[in-house]
Amino acid sequence: MSTKKFNKTLIIGLGLIGGSFARTCKINNISEAIYAFDLDSESIALAVESHIIDGFITLDENLFDFDFIILATPLATYKDIIKKIAPKISDQTILIDLGSVKEVEIKTKILPQNLRENFIPCHPIAGSEKTGFENASDDLFFGKKFIICPENTNESALLKIENLVKKIGGEVEFLEAKKHNEIYALVSHLPQFLSFLTAEFSPKNITDDFFKNAFRLNNSSPEIWGEIFKLNEENIEKFYLEFFDNLEEFVKQFEQKKFLEILQDMEFAKKEKIEFDEKFLEENFSSIFFRLIIVASYLNISDIENFQSFAGSGFKDFTSITTILNLEENKLIYLMTKNQKKILKLFESLME
Repeated sequence: MSTKKFNKTLIIGLGLIGGSFARTCKINNISEAIYAFDLDSESIALAVESHIIDGFITLDENLFDFDFIILATPLATYKDIIKKIAPKISDQTILIDLGSVKEVEIKTKILPQNLRENFIPCHPIAGSEKTGFENASDDLFFGKKFIICPENTNESALLKIENLVKKIGGEVEFLEAKKHNEIYALVSHLPQFLSFLTAEFSPKNITDDFFKNAFRLNNSSPEIWGEIFKLNEENIEKFYLEFFDNLEEFVKQFEQKKFLEILQDMEFAKKEKIEFDEKFLEENFSSIFFRLIIVASYLNISDIENFQSFAGSGFKDFTSITTILNLEENKLIYLMTKNQKKILKLFESLME
């Protein structure tokens, strides 16, 4: 897709997301020159050595000649960075962020009036449990949804970002910021929260690829996600309360040994059959079935059906554990009966 190049681009933050954005901008010839700022000098050095960026810029410098600035730092740093750079950039500069929570206050209060129309909140639905520039990829955003929050934005700037996203292979989706936060609280933030919450009860030393993916979110960065949970707390809590009501119902059925009813209630969540190590499942059944009940309780949240189309790979991996429901019903009931006490003990520990 043909789109006018930017003259000079600044990427603030060269972690997994910012680094991948730098790589895809370079590969797709988005800008005449690309510069970056990051507190990690090794990331900067690696990006320069690999010819991904043209140089390093500090935020104390005059940034007036940058016509495109990308904010890809931890969410907690946004306000301070924007306050610092706002007096030094042109009112023609297009500013986007790549965070997973949209703070309306940045546009309405933090940015000066002359810069607000050119600030476009964005959220690429791509990522990994890995972090850092060394894990950045030039195709991280290819074929992935790329959310743009368009309200109160200059039409010309909006079109330029829309075309850029299409050029790097992203799939543009427009959402108002408030709705974005609600949707991703459910399809992204809550699965990660539940993974952290139950990580200590997960199987150890997983060698099977299927189960590695199913428990992948356990290994995400608590520091990065802690900020997200805090900023989107109200939406996450709303869905968590519904999840917990569903969980209590499943646990009650499990206590009463209504195993067939449980499997029937979970039928809606069954995924297409994928090969996995059945021996590993049997040896770790209590911790795996415990996670299955967590996931089934999550999938019973009423808005899942409405929001699921916005989900990314984290949702897919988190919910993939339901594949084990494809085992023979009699075998599952046998394993549930055999491991009932162990599974109930895990729920007791969780609810303490």
